[in-house]
Amino acid sequence: MNFRVLLALAAVLVSTAQGSFAQDLPAPGDSAAPAAAPTTTLNPAPVQDAAESGDQSPAPVAPSAIPASPGGGVTFGAAQPANPFTSVARDLKRFFSRDTAAVMGIFGPAASIAYPWDQSGMHESQEHLSKRTFEPGNVAGSFLVQTGAALGTWAIGKATGHQKITAVGSDLFRAQIVSQAVVQAGKMATGRSRPDGSDGRAFPSGHTASAFAMASVLDRHFGKRAAIPSYAFATYVALARLSANKHHISDVIIGAGIGIAAGRTVTMGLAGAKFDMGVAATQGGAAVTFTRR
Repeated sequence: MNFRVLLALAAVLVSTAQGSFAQDLPAPGDSAAPAAAPTTTLNPAPVQDAAESGDQSPAPVAPSAIPASPGGGVTFGAAQPANPFTSVARDLKRFFSRDTAAVMGIFGPAASIAYPWDQSGMHESQEHLSKRTFEPGNVAGSFLVQTGAALGTWAIGKATGHQKITAVGSDLFRAQIVSQAVVQAGKMATGRSRPDGSDGRAFPSGHTASAFAMASVLDRHFGKRAAIPSYAFATYVALARLSANKHHISDVIIGAGIGIAAGRTVTMGLAGAKFDMGVAATQGGAAVTFTRR
């Protein structure tokens, strides 16, 4: 199989995996105004006594709702960013889910198909991929760089009080921990030799998993505007590992799948419906309002 065909296949797999399991996420600043949800009135005002008013058909007194004060509602959903240092056990448990099985159900067979061409792909990558061009990917895709950038983002969010930045940084860090835990377990279990023979830690690719975990998290938080450049970067990192003669094609395909699954794991529920609840006083009772965020 031609090396370029394999690379095209890998690109299609990434887009297919994300397209198959994508959930609608409103892009920041582009979301429509929240739709007012129905208002439920509790303890409505009693109707006037017929004998007292003299009317044959007494009409109820309509309650005039008093808007709830801004920020006074109870929020349903992931309102607070998860603590990146205390969520590891939960994240690892969540990784083994039907969603992960679906993602790996695409990348696993793809890696099996590519496996017979690992040797020829290795030689072609050395011939067609310039080491100088792809060398930055070997640095930028490393676990230390990715986790450092994630923690830096989280720290900036905490220091500035910006909840969105804090949440993104937390999810990026958690995705790195989950992806690398799975990757390192795979390396120890398989002991596959690298193409350059340096050690027996080729399968799966840790750099590729880190890069695709980052891309998956940014995709889930910001949608296509972040997905396109971040997945392009992740693909660049995967090619860098081939260029450096550190991995076979099947190694990077599985690494990409693990990274995407890890990113989806830590952002589980991010695209779900979230509601703000407000309780407001009304004439003769109280009103409860639910507003979709």
